Amino acid sequence: MFCRLYVGRAGKVGRVILPNGHRLFIRKWTSDASVFLQMFVDREWDFTAFPQSALVMNKYRDILSRGRRPVIIDCGANTGLSSVFLAQLFPEAEIVSLEPSTDNFRILSQNAELFPSITPIRCGVWDRSTHLKITNRTAKPWAYQTGECDPADPDAIPALTIPDIIEKVPDGELLIIKIDVEGAEEAIFRSNTDWVIKTPLIMIELHDWIFPQRRTSSNLIVCIAKMRFEILLQGGNAFIFNWDALTEMDHAQTGQQPCNGG
Repeated sequence: MFCRLYVGRAGKVGRVILPNGHRLFIRKWTSDASVFLQMFVDREWDFTAFPQSALVMNKYRDILSRGRRPVIIDCGANTGLSSVFLAQLFPEAEIVSLEPSTDNFRILSQNAELFPSITPIRCGVWDRSTHLKITNRTAKPWAYQTGECDPADPDAIPALTIPDIIEKVPDGELLIIKIDVEGAEEAIFRSNTDWVIKTPLIMIELHDWIFPQRRTSSNLIVCIAKMRFEILLQGGNAFIFNWDALTEMDHAQTGQQPCNGG
């Protein structure tokens, strides 16, 4: 299976079949191969070995038992491999997959075809409604960064907020938000963050190492500082288990307020 990732012309779209029979589209000799290995071989986004995962599974079943739809938001979905992984783990969840790159989005849409629960949207994610564009177009496909731009810019794409995305799922209830946005987490956690306290699990790759002294993770830390949480690390990712959301603690009783970045 692995050799198929590297046989053929660079950029050519090939197919990989997972052991369960699901087909994935991969661009050969690109960062797609590295993403595939991270996701399905090294399993860097797989949190199920952590004991805390049992609470997430219980929360998933609880949401379904109340007639609601568990919502998973994949910010920076790239070609959709993370969305496919999560769709396999939570088959009755609604997965909203967000990706700003046209080329990545094309492969994401192909990979989502076999999973009706995955809804791909070509957009960025920000703390307010605005327009973004990719600022490093020569980077590898897994490393695109976004920044605000004029709506008239020919490369402009819409940016949605997390509340915007949640509203797209009738009867939806947040279960997981996965964030891998190459530094845009600085904006996502800057304001408009009422959703943070309501999210049982945030899975995030941080990028302070790319942006020295910009403190791109600081707003996240401010947001979760007053929450009851545990952070576990695996590969380059952090898994933030929110005990208030997992145990349905009454936020009013705790006196906890929505956070804003600092």
